[in-house]
Amino acid sequence: MMQREKNVVYGPEPLHPLEDLTAGETLYRALKKHSHLPQAMVDVYGEESISYKEFFEHTCLLAQSLQNCGYKMSDVVSICAENNKRFFIPIIAAWYIGMIVAPVNEGYIPDELCKVMGISRPQLVFCTKKILNKVLEVKARTDFIKRIIVLDTVENLQGCESYANFISRYSDGNIANFKPLHYNPVEQVAAILCSSGTTGLPKGVMQTHRNVCVRLIHALDPRVGTQLIPGVSVLVYLPFFHAFGFSINLGYFMVGLRVIMLRRFDQEAFLKAIQDYEVRSVINVPAIILFLSKSPMVDKYDLSSLRELCCGAAPLAKEVAEIAVKRLNLPGIRCGFGLTESTSANIHSLRHEFKSGSLGKVTPFMAVKIVDRNTGEALGPNQVGELCVKGPMVSKGYVNNVEATKEAIDADGWLHSGDFGYYDDDEHFYVVDRYKELIKYKGYQVAPAELEEILLKNPCIRDVAVVGIPDIEAGELPSAFVVKQPGKEITDKEVYDYLAERVSHSKYLRGGVRFVDSIPRNVTGKITRKELLKQLLNKSSKL
Repeated sequence: MMQREKNVVYGPEPLHPLEDLTAGETLYRALKKHSHLPQAMVDVYGEESISYKEFFEHTCLLAQSLQNCGYKMSDVVSICAENNKRFFIPIIAAWYIGMIVAPVNEGYIPDELCKVMGISRPQLVFCTKKILNKVLEVKARTDFIKRIIVLDTVENLQGCESYANFISRYSDGNIANFKPLHYNPVEQVAAILCSSGTTGLPKGVMQTHRNVCVRLIHALDPRVGTQLIPGVSVLVYLPFFHAFGFSINLGYFMVGLRVIMLRRFDQEAFLKAIQDYEVRSVINVPAIILFLSKSPMVDKYDLSSLRELCCGAAPLAKEVAEIAVKRLNLPGIRCGFGLTESTSANIHSLRHEFKSGSLGKVTPFMAVKIVDRNTGEALGPNQVGELCVKGPMVSKGYVNNVEATKEAIDADGWLHSGDFGYYDDDEHFYVVDRYKELIKYKGYQVAPAELEEILLKNPCIRDVAVVGIPDIEAGELPSAFVVKQPGKEITDKEVYDYLAERVSHSKYLRGGVRFVDSIPRNVTGKITRKELLKQLLNKSSKL
């Protein structure tokens, strides 16, 4: 138990104990329990499904195969694939034997994949045939990937083994005596997930088994979780590699829900799936709540099965939430707040406690405080400061980056979020501003420093700064302020195209390109992005 401190808000007592188990042991127990349920996951596009029994057996067979192939504790396995019914099998199988999983964005181009995989250095990569050529290119350009396994093909492909052949070669098919290993859940890293933190380039967040297990326990808590019973349908479209989609789906398996999966978001497929599969709950990003609140297409489908909508990844406009709630006849939209560095939501709308504009209350096991950044003092109700989080969901920090870890997590274990907010007299939390530089485009993290580094390689660009422009649909749009190299010429379209050729779609300069005489910096040389954004919003920048 945490010692109580003044002006620190604590979550309620948990309904389930935090046992000395790994995430692998916890999920093994849950999947075995739900083995009688006919569907664990349904792929809407192919209308393919996998039962909980198949899902459970495949995790055991794959874990056995990985062991027999020589993989061991702390070896790293990466998953680079679009949403598919087998995505989580390698993850859970790896946790059974103490391997570390590192999901990556399958939409990344090879240059980006080389960078992010260079952080976790996986020996083994699971991918789909759609992504295989990219992964083969990364393998050729790096020295750490030794094996690629293709999840969705029966036969071997381009010199890479298929998932089915790997299991038939290394497993004896008998899982009766298989049991997941037990190891230290507090110290052992379970996953390395990409985050840009509060500043700088992408980093690898080390989530431990203890971190993940708290999230799994939250899924079983009706105050925080889905409030649904086993077998009931939930719809997912959030990418599984992303910390948000990653943790949510693992929680669904804990409860035994029927996961209706979209490989990617499509408006009609989304609405049709809610109607056809009688979906009760969907977790969203703000752009989809906006779509549900305003699109005339919504009226063409029967969405009466919906019991709850949740929203995270970026701030949700109060007005948009209110329109959606009224239109869909819901009691409210359940919001939450969390970071990759804190595993999942640490603040969440609790059951039947809706306050307009609020992110909710602190979740069990966790503590939150609002801090004055200048004095470090914990502030009382209705005072704005930086939101800080503490508890067993706070990660170990960043892979091989002690300095960035110390910057994010202080000596007392408090994770500094970079978000500014307050809590009211009822201990509901609100976020009002962001200190961190990170841009959130439709829930995707975009690190300005990464885009600036690429743009500065253009011989026509002398200096550059990237900021996020507020946008009601996308959250923020990346925008570049560019100083031309003397004697050189470059157009805004050429700047846009130069970057677009070198990054994935979420990082395009959709907010536009503006040419300026200089980039404002503070005394330590850091770009003062707020000053640039102020210029932009005041329309005083030189176009």
